[in-house]
Amino acid sequence: MNTAFIFWIAAAIEVLTYIFRFGFDFHSRSIQHKLHLPLRVHHMYIGILTVLVSFFFNPSLIQDFLFGGAAITLFDIGIAITLSDMYHHFIILPLFHQKVDFP
Repeated sequence: MNTAFIFWIAAAIEVLTYIFRFGFDFHSRSIQHKLHLPLRVHHMYIGILTVLVSFFFNPSLIQDFLFGGAAITLFDIGIAITLSDMYHHFIILPLFHQKVDFP
């Protein structure tokens, strides 16, 4: 597991999430209503799915030279995406909205 990669990519994904949410007024609740989805859209779902897939298929995707030299795998990417959603709901949203806003 490449922890430096996971934390940096999670932070980068959260910055993009922040830009879409507050810069372009792109909210999961509005996406859910427009697409008539039964569940709210969270990128954590994609992260968890990626982690589950990594248990069956987890090749080394990239040999990393920036984050400690370890190989980057699907597991690392899935954990980074999941951690990003956790940053979003448990750190960023409470700072700006004083609520967690998690289902």
